[in-house]
Amino acid sequence: MGTLKYNFLKLNRLILLLALTATILTFVNSFYSNYEVQKEQLITQRISVNQAYAHKLADTTEVFLNLSRQQLAYSANGLGTKMQDKTFLAREANRLKYQTDSFNSVVISNATGMTQAASPETLGLVGKQLKSAGSREALEEKRSLISKPYISTINNLLVFISTPIFSPEHDYLGFVGGTIYLKKPNILREILGEHFYRNGSYIYVVDKRKKILYHPDQDRIGTIAKNNTGLDEIIAQKEGGVSLRNSRGIDMLAGYATIPSTDWTIVTQSPLESSLLPLTGIMEKVILKTLPMTLAVFVFIWLFARAISHPLRQLADKAKTLDNPAVSDEIERINSWYVESSSLKKAILSGVKLLQVQIGQLRLDADTDPLTGAKNRRALQYRLEELVAQGTQFSLLSVDIDYFKKVNDTFGHHAGDEVLKQQVDIMNRFSRAQDMVARTGGEEFVLLLTEVSQEDAFAVAERLRETVSNEVFEEVGHITVSIGVGSWLNNARPLKKVLLSVDEALYGAKANGRNCCVMGK
Repeated sequence: MGTLKYNFLKLNRLILLLALTATILTFVNSFYSNYEVQKEQLITQRISVNQAYAHKLADTTEVFLNLSRQQLAYSANGLGTKMQDKTFLAREANRLKYQTDSFNSVVISNATGMTQAASPETLGLVGKQLKSAGSREALEEKRSLISKPYISTINNLLVFISTPIFSPEHDYLGFVGGTIYLKKPNILREILGEHFYRNGSYIYVVDKRKKILYHPDQDRIGTIAKNNTGLDEIIAQKEGGVSLRNSRGIDMLAGYATIPSTDWTIVTQSPLESSLLPLTGIMEKVILKTLPMTLAVFVFIWLFARAISHPLRQLADKAKTLDNPAVSDEIERINSWYVESSSLKKAILSGVKLLQVQIGQLRLDADTDPLTGAKNRRALQYRLEELVAQGTQFSLLSVDIDYFKKVNDTFGHHAGDEVLKQQVDIMNRFSRAQDMVARTGGEEFVLLLTEVSQEDAFAVAERLRETVSNEVFEEVGHITVSIGVGSWLNNARPLKKVLLSVDEALYGAKANGRNCCVMGK
């Protein structure tokens, strides 16, 4: 056994084993690090997408509720002189009910809560005293209201929207109200039900008491959400994104936003497992790109180990013939093993260096948007933190392509991708070596200008906006952008507040009709 061990543990094999171990560990570490980076990026991206979708649904629902209140307000203005005309009241109730799908039912009440007209007529409410929570609240408050969800007398979970009716002398005459049944078809359910459910993703709506107001599973509507680890945070924060475990014990990535007029919270969530499915394909590509170079390094190390062991074997052979007079000259002609040991070290470092080149390329890929070549949100955040740590003044231009969804819908996603690439090319014209162009969302970009004041940055933003509007985009023609501008200077404000200011400025540019620049406060 001792002889076998002695014969196996030759220097070339030990060198090869050591080199292969170091190379494999480096490769595994590189693979694991890249896996974690890609995983974090996918999670952040999914939460961001869900948050944006929840925000859009909240905005759309808010618009619907405001339009419903406007419908009732317009009707109330015309009822001040018609409260004694039963035919007119019945016709007006039917108009509100059947002109749109905004309401499941409509009632017109006098100042004492007695029903004057109702639609549909099958409700049988005309001439009866209204006793529901929504009706009592409308009579007491005498102002435009959206009630809290409650159970009606016929066991419907509903929301009651009401507007007071006043005479020309401003005497209170009653109210006109519309009900939205949360379990029945209406425009609100259509808005919330437009979500394309895939891979276990879905949305639901809860009020401040955790009562579920909308859910794909209708049996859960009207129940209280329980055993949801993130719901308290969602209701408290009102807008954002979070990783949570739902009531069924499934890990989810959720984005959420609150409807201002009702304090309802819309939650869009996707299973963590399905969100990470693309990770398998990404890591397969990493292996395919890295493995050939790794194999080449292995072959190189094996050949180099043989070369290192050769002079040492010569020395061992000559040690057996020390009685030979010429052995001194023969050993002199053999290179010292110290030099060979140094070569071994260089060979190992060479192999490691080759792998580090691959690691550097993978890190570059992790910081770059694959479609446009611009930096991604992760690289931008790192650069911003670096500038803050250095105390270097900088300005940010948050650029959003106006009506980009219309470009994709009209010309196709391929044309949309070309627009995004050309948009980055235009922004690069305004970027210096120390600046950065980053893609932070679907059609959202950021131009980071170092050592540029907010006023100069605004001038750059105007030139950029004009350049984009004058640029001809193949297939699409002309597009416009909205730009929010903000600056950081010597810790005058935290970076988080500067970013929030830039976002608010961008929203202001959109609110001002788009194709304009707004300077953050």
